[in-house]
Amino acid sequence: MEVTSAYTAFPNQGVRMKPFEVLTVKNRDGSLLEENRPEPTDAIRADTAFVLTNLLRGVLVRGTGQRAAPLAREWPLAGKTGTVDDNTDAWFVGFDPDITVGVWIGFDEKKSLGTAEQGSYAALPIWMDFMRAYIDSRADKDDPPRFEAPGNIVFLSVDKGSGAVVAPDTPGAITEAFIAGTQPGAAAAAFAR
Repeated sequence: MEVTSAYTAFPNQGVRMKPFEVLTVKNRDGSLLEENRPEPTDAIRADTAFVLTNLLRGVLVRGTGQRAAPLAREWPLAGKTGTVDDNTDAWFVGFDPDITVGVWIGFDEKKSLGTAEQGSYAALPIWMDFMRAYIDSRADKDDPPRFEAPGNIVFLSVDKGSGAVVAPDTPGAITEAFIAGTQPGAAAAAFAR
């Protein structure tokens, strides 16, 4: 729950949302007895959150979560797999601009799930099934929400192996987001002035 809550800062421009387990409680007559709402807390800068979101989008396209690549190509998704030593826990936490979902697989006591039970094999498929149903239920599925970049974000094409800046049409080029002034070559350009 804590890890999933921490990940809410990425799609929320640096604002972490405190989770809650029950949205509303009503009596048999429909009268509202209790209502909970997420509590926002500033956690990180919006530009840092966007760069991390962009990196976590890459996890689903070319990283440990690439089993979700077809889904991530149709809807803005990002996330991270996780596996604890000796495969005692497997997890995946992912999000779109509106919802953050975490899946954890493990035992109450610390024991191995098995040699192949890693986050990408055990938890990611469950997350994908949930997100597919969630996306299919949305009225705006033909016009998905977007991760909004703050004004100080710079996009560059880089070689996915070396990180060197390359032309966008270079084989092996990917687009990465940088906070203006931190992109490759920015320090050298500023020093040369």
